[in-house]
Amino acid sequence: MDLEETMALSPRDRIYSMIIQNPGLHFREIQRRVDIATGALQYHIDYLKKKHLIYEEKEGKFSRFYAHQEQKIDEKLMNLLRQDQVRQIVLFLLTKRRATIKTIVKEMELSTSTTKFHLQKLLDTGIVLEKESQGKTFYSLKEREPIMELLIVYKKSFMDSLVDNFVEIWEEELGL
Repeated sequence: MDLEETMALSPRDRIYSMIIQNPGLHFREIQRRVDIATGALQYHIDYLKKKHLIYEEKEGKFSRFYAHQEQKIDEKLMNLLRQDQVRQIVLFLLTKRRATIKTIVKEMELSTSTTKFHLQKLLDTGIVLEKESQGKTFYSLKEREPIMELLIVYKKSFMDSLVDNFVEIWEEELGL
């Protein structure tokens, strides 16, 4: 069976397109966006996985889905950017370059424990660095460019005004 036959069903095509355009979505988010019953979505997801058109990445209690494509994206980074509070912290660090946990807590209006939890995930994956200076611990992004690229390329998939605003400012600075 070729790709056209595999994609013959409209819901399957919509699901596959959604995964290509929005890598890293979890099952329920795909279900909401495509507006399809749970059983039908599971059937089509299983079929697309069986045909090696998509793959599933487990992350805690979520399964996130990606299309098999020539250009690989950083799944760990995308998984983290799909989490609202983590994405807010990353966007904050993109604009501020470095910050203490106290600054992040104050600006993001998150509890200290929540902020520490999310920063630890970012530290564990190597996205954020921790550095002591003048008796304070500062957090900064290890590499800004891969994060900015993902945010720009997949801007629409985040459905987030913070991402939209950041990308617009960044594109203006680059003259795009």
